Formats: sequence, structure tokens, C-alpha cells
Amino acid sequence: MSPNLMIPDSLQRLIESGAWPTTPEQYRQQELEPILGEAAAKAVSPDDDRIVLSLPPFRTIQQEADHNPQFWLESLTNVGQIDYSQSLVIADFGLGSDSAIVLNYELGPDPRVLYLRWSENGPDVSHEWVCTHDSFDEFATAVGLL
Repeated sequence: MSPNLMIPDSLQRLIESGAWPTTPEQYRQQELEPILGEAAAKAVSPDDDRIVLSLPPFRTIQQEADHNPQFWLESLTNVGQIDYSQSLVIADFGLGSDSAIVLNYELGPDPRVLYLRWSENGPDVSHEWVCTHDSFDEFATAVGLL
């Protein structure tokens, strides 16, 4: 995690309480038995049926791009719409979704929650980063974590 991007206190408490996965086994189990199923996913994206929570420590999109530039630095992720060094990946919508859920700190120390909305496939691709909640607490409440 980037040292200047502090995760919200409520997220830290979820991690410490065991409500957020912290082991690779817990992470993988979410594909079989989602912690956050369809109702939670629909609170974020109308097109998805689960949310898979990422393992801490969380990495910025820029850190992810350093390891997987073919995905993160191509136009499919709408490079340039948000600052990748100011966005921590905290979840996605499961295997094959290629749609990250991030804490975005561009507006200040209290991050908003964004996700990458896929709009088309094939030659007419027009993906965009969408703000789904103005704070982590709003997100966590909407999906049933708080």
C-alpha cells in the first residue's frame, strides 16, 4: 500500500475482526461461497452477482500496473480518467470480471469508492470509472459489511 493512502478506520476494523478475508484460502473461498453475494453486488453494479474482497495489504492500481501493464495500461481500463497512484484496489466482481472496485483518494484523505464499468465488448469498447459511493462507510453499509 502507498504510505500516503491510509485506509479508513472502519475498513481496518473489518480486517481486524475477521469480516474481511486475510488469507489466500479465505480469498479463494469467496468464488464458491461469496461473503458479498448478488444483493451486495447490485448495490454497486447492476450487472454483477458477487463482490470478491481483495487481500490486504491493498495495492494501488499503479502498483498493479507495474506487474500487469498489458491489462492496466491499455485503453480498456480508461487510462487517464483517474490517477492510478491515488486508487487502492479493495475488491472486484469475481473471476473474469476484470472490473476493480477501488478507494480513490484524488479528492482528499477520505476516499470515495469507484468501480470500472464495462460498457461494450469487441471493437466498440467504452469503459469508464464510476463513483458508486462517496465514502467507504457508505459502500460498506450498502453492501452489508457495516
